[in-house]
Amino acid sequence: MSDKNWSTASQFIIWFLIVPPGMFYFLSNQMPEELNISYLFLFIIFSMLTTLFPIKLKGDPITLVMWVTIPAFLLYGIAIEMIIMQFAAIAILFVSKGTIQNKIQRFLINSLMMFLLSIVSAGAFYLVGGQVGSTDFWSLLIGVSVYRLIHTAANIGFIKFYLQIRGMKSLYTKKDIGYEFSSIVLILPLALTFYFLLNLVGAPSFLLMGVPFFLTIFFIRQYGRSEKVNEYIKSVGEIGSSLSVLTDVDQVTEKFIMKSQELFNADIVFLFNNHNQWLELDKAYDKPHLLPKDTHSIRLGEGIARMVLSTNEPVIYTKSNDFKQFSISSVPDEIESVLCIPMTHNNQTGGILLLGSNRKSAFKDYHLKILELLGSYYIVALEKARYVTEALLKSERCALTSLYNYRYLEDRLHYEMERMQKKDIEDLSVIMLDIDRFKVVNDTYGHQSGNDILKELAKVLKGVLPEDGTVGRYGGEEFIYLLPGFSKSEALEFAEKLRETIRQHTFSIIPDLSSDKRKIEVNITTSIGVTSAPFDTDEAMALLRNADRALYIGAKQAGRDRVAVYVK
Repeated sequence: MSDKNWSTASQFIIWFLIVPPGMFYFLSNQMPEELNISYLFLFIIFSMLTTLFPIKLKGDPITLVMWVTIPAFLLYGIAIEMIIMQFAAIAILFVSKGTIQNKIQRFLINSLMMFLLSIVSAGAFYLVGGQVGSTDFWSLLIGVSVYRLIHTAANIGFIKFYLQIRGMKSLYTKKDIGYEFSSIVLILPLALTFYFLLNLVGAPSFLLMGVPFFLTIFFIRQYGRSEKVNEYIKSVGEIGSSLSVLTDVDQVTEKFIMKSQELFNADIVFLFNNHNQWLELDKAYDKPHLLPKDTHSIRLGEGIARMVLSTNEPVIYTKSNDFKQFSISSVPDEIESVLCIPMTHNNQTGGILLLGSNRKSAFKDYHLKILELLGSYYIVALEKARYVTEALLKSERCALTSLYNYRYLEDRLHYEMERMQKKDIEDLSVIMLDIDRFKVVNDTYGHQSGNDILKELAKVLKGVLPEDGTVGRYGGEEFIYLLPGFSKSEALEFAEKLRETIRQHTFSIIPDLSSDKRKIEVNITTSIGVTSAPFDTDEAMALLRNADRALYIGAKQAGRDRVAVYVK
């Protein structure tokens, strides 16, 4: 038997040995001589409604059920109060979250706690001279005040003791305890007014007290909901600001996924990209971390996501039975709630965002609007990041070959030279290569064919690029390698292999100067110059001049299709 099952069983045994016998004793010995059944029924209804619709102050629940149980206690004594409190414990089942087993455990502990609190509070009431049925205001005020104070203190102590024996951290802070005791100021006037009104006008008191009380609760809850929505909107604005400063597309998406999970306390978050009505998983979060794209188990909600894509309408499901039929068979059993929206920009659906939770009713209707607002911030931030990335590529890359351009190579050369001077690397070599007789290629086959050769050569150069190295187009048909950590001899060896690789590579072109547009194959050769720092120089631009000198004097003038090293 697992620890969890043992815990449930042990709690049931303790509850069974205390609560049912105790209730039987008090119902047998403490029942009032006269009992208005309709009053009892209304007390039970009021207590359950109060429990079902709690109010919260800054996220902390305030216990108000005693505005009902205290008048019942003052009218009929402890036995009736116990009955009403046990029904309140049952009502807690409907508002508590978690598995069936967790709900059973919560009922057992709440039922036991309420039973014991009834005894302790009533005992304190009697000790200070309180009398059930009395109409003396001051004696009742003292007795009920002590009753409520002892009830609150015992409740806090009971919960702390329970958590301690379970090895769990206490949930109560000084602020929580302050809220509990401050609620006494709210409960006492309500309870005493209700009690004296019952003595004065009877049954209409339930209407006179119940209507304003529950209307007040309704408006407080509505206000609390609007406050919560405002907090969400504020959080969304902060998230949007943090996304807008990022310029990397992947960073924007990852932060958006993580912040969405955090904001809605989701257990899974999936972002799908829309490619011509085909959804491709872009990013996936499965608590507690991001998962790689190729995670095969992450297919949850695919059916829901496709349905949202086809309708372009957001959906929200509060329990698994509502969406299982829309999802494929691999949906994890623990997912109970789903929130899914289309990511729309300029009337185009670029993707689908799906959030899932293991809790029932985890998402509310207003969460849809909040998530859509967050999604709009994400789309704007993503477009900005893409624009910045494209602009950066245009400023750093050659448009024809997609290799780095001269501007970037020059900056990178200075950076690598600084690394060498700081002793982060020992050597820095530069290789400059030029296509032999490239003008003849252009004149023979046309400039478009020449461009095709340059693009294919760029792929060859990138294909053999060493780790930490950089390759770029220096200009025209000239290319440069920056090789940090390569000595002059190592760079020479690499250059020889590179020259031979290019020499043996066959380039396919379609001559644009010929009327016969058939593909032909050509070969080219290259001349290469090699220089190295600090062996040849310790200046960045001198390295380029040295490589250029080695290329043209040592290789070109010596017959082409060869490698030459710079010689001082």
